[in-house]
Amino acid sequence: MQDSLKLGHLGGIKVGVNWSLFALAGLVAYFLATSRLPADVPGYSQDAYWLAGTLAAAALLVGVLVHEVAHAVAARRAKLGVDGITLWFMGGVTRIDGDGNKPWTELVIALVGPLASGVIGGISIALSVVAQNSGWALAAGTLRWLGAINLLLGVFNLVPASPLDGGRVLHGFLWWTTGNRWLATRLAAGAGTLLGAACGVFGLLAFEKADPVDGAVLLFMGWFVISSSKREQLAGRAQHVLGDVHVSDVMRPAVIAPGWLTVSAFWNEWVTPYPEAAFLLESWGGGKWSGVVTAQQLAAVPPGMQWSVRAQDVAVALPPVPRPDGEVPLGPTLPALTIAGRSGAALPVEDHGATVGVVLAPDIAAMVARGTPVSRRTWATLWPPPASAPSGYA
Repeated sequence: MQDSLKLGHLGGIKVGVNWSLFALAGLVAYFLATSRLPADVPGYSQDAYWLAGTLAAAALLVGVLVHEVAHAVAARRAKLGVDGITLWFMGGVTRIDGDGNKPWTELVIALVGPLASGVIGGISIALSVVAQNSGWALAAGTLRWLGAINLLLGVFNLVPASPLDGGRVLHGFLWWTTGNRWLATRLAAGAGTLLGAACGVFGLLAFEKADPVDGAVLLFMGWFVISSSKREQLAGRAQHVLGDVHVSDVMRPAVIAPGWLTVSAFWNEWVTPYPEAAFLLESWGGGKWSGVVTAQQLAAVPPGMQWSVRAQDVAVALPPVPRPDGEVPLGPTLPALTIAGRSGAALPVEDHGATVGVVLAPDIAAMVARGTPVSRRTWATLWPPPASAPSGYA
């Protein structure tokens, strides 16, 4: 979910708003000003109803922010990083780095958001009683609806399906009772897929009943819930496969080789002695690496072209240098899931300033697709390479 407007920082946490939240605010203001408030509290001017509806919509946005800040505070207390908050149509998204190593941590982080919405809803309804007793009928009606919407937001978020807070509660509970994190992820994501499908069905039914607004909203919600559930299942699979190992367990050892050799010559001189390596290719004129290549990429070159195509012609580019601000080098002892925050098909692994390995996106994709947890391993048989390279280039 992308920020359409950046609001700044709150307690060191980046806060942004997606355009869809303004659509939600507009719908709430329109619903209250033209329908509910005139029916519940008659006798006021249309301008008064619009003012009350607009204020209620603004207060709802503040309530959504409080809901997400509650998640962020709980995550920080659990020693988890918080990348930022994005407010949008279905409430908000708090981007938390990981979900903790204990199910109780996930349960607490998930529950505080709906609890905050419930508290706001309860306070709003209590204030509506005070306003009613003071003779402020329009304020009382507005506060009642603000309280009801916040309570509805809290209850809706507790639906046990990903990506809602209730889906995280379900995940944490299943993880706690079964001890199987991956099973919990699949069940919570499956529940999210069912919820998204149900939203889609009801959206189509709304279109059949000539209610295009509700139909479009439900279809949009269904698409979002299903796509988010699939992303969470993929992230859960990556956690299952890579969660207990380090970068050194998923990287290929780096071997420096001349990129100007033809594929045929390169295969004979370099791939044969180092079949599992990632070859950092030197340029003819020196300077930066011209890319990285593997045996699999070289084998994909048609046999008739292997005498004319050079190794560097099929290489994958390395990320640009310098790195983005604040990004530390990818080290061999870092958790393997660290690569999730990096971009690029080939990521160099550095140890004390030297490139010792390369993590390749196709390798990681294949590991995750297999779904089998990666075992701890070493590259002792491949790294370091012999002191004398096959043709003396390295």
